[in-house]
Amino acid sequence: MGPRASLEDLYLMGDDPMKQSGFSGGRERWVAERSPIVAAIDGDGDLLDVGCANGLLLEDIVGWASDRGHVIVPYGVDIGPGLIELARSRLSRFDSNLVVADAWAWQPNRTWDYVFSLVDLGPDDLACDWLMRLAGWVAPGGRLIIGSYGSRSRAVEPVGVSGLFETCGYDVTAEALAGEPPISRFAWTDL
Repeated sequence: MGPRASLEDLYLMGDDPMKQSGFSGGRERWVAERSPIVAAIDGDGDLLDVGCANGLLLEDIVGWASDRGHVIVPYGVDIGPGLIELARSRLSRFDSNLVVADAWAWQPNRTWDYVFSLVDLGPDDLACDWLMRLAGWVAPGGRLIIGSYGSRSRAVEPVGVSGLFETCGYDVTAEALAGEPPISRFAWTDL
């Protein structure tokens, strides 16, 4: 069993939707540490979550954006078929928008207004390649949003995603931090 398969197995060990998204800490912390992502959403549009797990974050982004007056159509890709199955049941109205694929090899036939992913879905030495790949999926005038989650329990700080964008040659439009000290970081660039 490879590391990706074992990660999916770990996520699917229980019924807690947050743990199935790789998060432990309860709903209040989930909202506090994940909802700042919607600061990057400044209008209606289609959003692709690369590494969407069970679709909980996508579902919440749709709701949080709606609270701000924006309509978001969710799309997701994840390598784990069991996770995509959960995402499809969670977002049943959009089940055809959720795809099982390895994002490093996937060749989508369209672009999105917003593309979100975590910085750590590949090796550190390929981070700029990852950003370039994701940027290719953003529609002209769209926005690439990158996140990094730290861990309180393991005392791990999130990656400075603004600095990563700059290192890779992208201008940073803005960033959002969450938690104290920052345990989640989001930054975005307009393309």
